[in-house]
Amino acid sequence: MSEAILLVIDDDPVARQTLTALLNVSDYRIEEAASGPEGIRKAARLHPEVILLDVMMPGLDGYEVCRRLRQDPELAEVPILMITALDDRQSRLRGLEAGADDFISKPFDSLELQTRLHTLKRVARYRHLLEERARLEEMYRQIETQNAELRRLSEEILLAQENERRRLAIELHDEIGQLLTGLKLLLDRYNDAAPSDLPAIRNQAREITLELLQRVRDLSLDLRPTVLDDFGLLAALHWLFKRFEQQTSLKINHNLAPFDERRFPKVIETAVFRLIQEALTNVARHAGVQEATVTLNLEPEGLEVTILDAGAGFDPQHLPAGRSTGLSAMRERVRLAGGTFHLQSAPGKGTLITAEFPLSRGESHDDD
Repeated sequence: MSEAILLVIDDDPVARQTLTALLNVSDYRIEEAASGPEGIRKAARLHPEVILLDVMMPGLDGYEVCRRLRQDPELAEVPILMITALDDRQSRLRGLEAGADDFISKPFDSLELQTRLHTLKRVARYRHLLEERARLEEMYRQIETQNAELRRLSEEILLAQENERRRLAIELHDEIGQLLTGLKLLLDRYNDAAPSDLPAIRNQAREITLELLQRVRDLSLDLRPTVLDDFGLLAALHWLFKRFEQQTSLKINHNLAPFDERRFPKVIETAVFRLIQEALTNVARHAGVQEATVTLNLEPEGLEVTILDAGAGFDPQHLPAGRSTGLSAMRERVRLAGGTFHLQSAPGKGTLITAEFPLSRGESHDDD
C-alpha cells in the first residue's frame, strides 16, 4: 500500500520547516511547495491525501490556489486545510467559498494540528465512501438498464422464433400437407384402379413427389442456403437476388460482380446475408415498389452495406404493426457481428438501411 502524502504549500520556509517538524511523527510523507503555482503542479503530480495551504502568499494567494485545485476533477475532493494568521469571519468565509475544508492559525499548536488532520481524514474517508456508493449506484443502474435491454432482446428473439415457427407451420400445412394428402389419395386410388388408369395415377404421383421435393428444398434453403457456406457471401447474394426476382417480381439493382470469390469472416457473411434478406422481404411486403438497390462497399477499414428503396417509407419512432420485430432483429444481428446499424425512413420518402462492419487487415479474404 502506498504511503499517504501531505502537501504543504507555503512561501515561508520557516513555516514549512515548523509544519514538517510537527508532522514528523504522523503517518504522512511530507512534500513541500514554496509558491502557489508550484503547489498546483505538485498536487497534480502527487495526488496528496491532504493539502495544507497558506492563505497569504505573494502572486497567487491561497484562495486562488484553492479555487484552482477544486477545478481539477482529480483534486476536487482532496481535503484542504488553510493556514492563516487571520482570525476574522470574512477571511474564513472567503476560504470556504474557495473550497477549503478547515482552518488552522499561526502560530501552530501541535495537538490542534493533529486533531484537525484526524478530522480531515474522517472527512476524506466519508467522501470516499460517498463516491464509492455513487459509483455502485451508477453500476446498478447500468446493470438494470442492460438487464432490461437483454429482457427486451430475449422477447424479440422469442417472438421472431415463434413467427418463424408459425411461417413454417403454415407452409407445411398449407402446401406440403396438401401435397401429401393428394399423394395419399392417389395411392388409395391405385389399389382399386383399373389397369388402364394406373399410368395416369403413377404420373400424377410422380409430379406430386417432385413438387414435394422442391418444396422441402426451398424450405431448407430458406433456413440456411448451402451456397453461403460453400461459396461465400457474394455468391449467396447473387442466388438470393435471382430467387427474389423470381418469387416476388422485385427487381434488385446491385453492384456485385458475378464471379467475385472474396470471402469474409463467417459471422459477418451470415449477418450481411440475413440483413439483406430481411430488408428485401420488408421491401416486397410493405414498400409498394418494383425495385430496390443493394450496395456493398469494401474499404480498407471495413465493409459497408446499404439497402435502399423509394417506397412508402414509415416513421421509425412509430413503427407500423408487424415491422418492429424485423427491424430489431436486423439491428441486433448487425450489433452481434460487431457492426453498426443505421435506419433512415419517412412516410412517402422511402427507406435507407446502412450497416458498417469493421474488418481487420486480411479479413476480406478469409477462406476459413
